[in-house]
Amino acid sequence: MRILITDTGMIWNKDNPFLEKYKDILTVVCLDGKKVTDKYECFVSPYKPVGLGMDNVGIESGRFKALASVAKKLMIGYHEDIVFLADNEPSTLYPYYALKDISEYNHLHLVAMPPLRFEVNAKTTAFKELVSDLSNLDSFLFYDINKKLDKFDKGKGLDDFLGFVTDDLGNMLPHILNGIHHINEPPCFFDFASMKYVSLEGGFDDIDITNSRQLATEPEFPLARSISTLGLIADPFYPDDSEYVKDRVERPVARFDGKKICNILRDQRLKLAAANNIPFESEECPSVGPCAGTCEKCDREADFLREALEKIPREKRVYPEFDAESEVGL
Repeated sequence: MRILITDTGMIWNKDNPFLEKYKDILTVVCLDGKKVTDKYECFVSPYKPVGLGMDNVGIESGRFKALASVAKKLMIGYHEDIVFLADNEPSTLYPYYALKDISEYNHLHLVAMPPLRFEVNAKTTAFKELVSDLSNLDSFLFYDINKKLDKFDKGKGLDDFLGFVTDDLGNMLPHILNGIHHINEPPCFFDFASMKYVSLEGGFDDIDITNSRQLATEPEFPLARSISTLGLIADPFYPDDSEYVKDRVERPVARFDGKKICNILRDQRLKLAAANNIPFESEECPSVGPCAGTCEKCDREADFLREALEKIPREKRVYPEFDAESEVGL
């Protein structure tokens, strides 16, 4: 396993005390073009400030372009779990975005959060751009920092809040990394209801909230980077092009609005059943996280209604109105 952070993080940075136990597997990606610490391994980007050193935010920025130009040098192994720890500073997503399309034989895991709502709009725009494609991830954890802010003591300042977030995520980190180590049915999302990584395909069926408060406190795996031998460069099974394309097209993808999509589709199924007098029950999913918006439970319910509708004469079937653009925002 490898952990990547940047020298620009507000939460995940070289001074975060919770990262010290992972020093053997942690790399600081130095976006500003100079080594920032001797405590951890550093990967120094060739970025050179121009003029006053001002830079844009996002994939058109000089910092990102400099990193992207040497991204392949950051990929030194195969069949590794690579964990990107990103925070409310969009530039912390640069390593993920630079590597996401060139890491076919590695397993990518992203821990991300949006900018704070009162930060400049350019950061929000850049964040959306940098997480626009999550299709190559094996796992995704979305920490909604703005919901945490809503519940935080209004009498305390921003430094106190960032300290709280640092402690909250730091205490969760061993649990997160252990969960990643034990993933066997990717892609997955981190569900805050069960505090587990849940298969996007399994969804509802994989959620168990009975032990949701039991967090791991220590890593359950060797803190070392995997070294691939020549025989492990590629999987032993080589699908043909058509199988690979089919797998990529049908692969579930984590969505920030997954819970919203799930609720809308479930509500539409309930309306469809009621309009056609079909006995039908649907348990609400307890998931709290960036799911795919649909899962095996959703598919079973849809199949049941499809079969029930086929027993009703076509002219007697009732289809409730559904405007995807207004309901889902498509």
